Amino acid sequence: MILPINSAVSFKSIEKINYPNAVKYINWVDGEDSFVKYTINKPQGIILDLEQCKTDLNWKNRIDTALKFIKGSKKFCNEKINGIIGLGGLTTVFDIGNGRVLKISEENPFEYRKFNPKFDIPLIGNVEHYDGIYGYIQAKADTKNIGLKNVLAVKRKMKRAGYDSSADFGNHRTDQVGIYNGKSYLLDSRCAVKRNNFITRFTRWFEKHFNRVIIARSIDDIIDMPMEHINEKPLPNYTFNEAFSRIKKVIKTWK
Repeated sequence: MILPINSAVSFKSIEKINYPNAVKYINWVDGEDSFVKYTINKPQGIILDLEQCKTDLNWKNRIDTALKFIKGSKKFCNEKINGIIGLGGLTTVFDIGNGRVLKISEENPFEYRKFNPKFDIPLIGNVEHYDGIYGYIQAKADTKNIGLKNVLAVKRKMKRAGYDSSADFGNHRTDQVGIYNGKSYLLDSRCAVKRNNFITRFTRWFEKHFNRVIIARSIDDIIDMPMEHINEKPLPNYTFNEAFSRIKKVIKTWK
């Protein structure tokens, strides 16, 4: 999950925090602050810029991951960082200018599928890898004023190409979509999962809607549950016998 600045942010509630060579923007909602973006006034070079990010934002683990990748891989060393415009649990999105962003992540963006130009935001160059960390440059999308129509446009493209949305890409997740050259694109590539075959999809639908076994959970238990990283690994297809067995198990709950 990656959260860029988008139309959901109320600019009336944004606060600016000034540093000697940068500005951080935070958004206040119900008395709690959330990161919006961070801009560097005069970038000096990617290593120095990252060191500045670490000092200003006090994000040791996140920025140390980026530094480890840059120093170890020797990739993107000639770039400069204009700021940070998106955050995910395992990914940081750096604005590197000229209509590009550099993403550094502890997840391979195309671990389970190939890049698809029909709905993926354009990828500039290769995905580079070093010691469990991935770095790659994408075109910078416009993430302001994204609405449901843009989300649905991307989902239609994905469906036509044989992909479903992961659990991290609900119908109202406008932060996963951006506009580039007038077209809507998916920003987080892991949100598109290869669609299972018909019998598997039908079986899961049947289990979800017709299983009469109800598991009760208190609202307090749900509220106190820790946030978990969403597993976007594609689920395997069922064999005919597996599907038949699961459907029979659901039917037994009707008695």
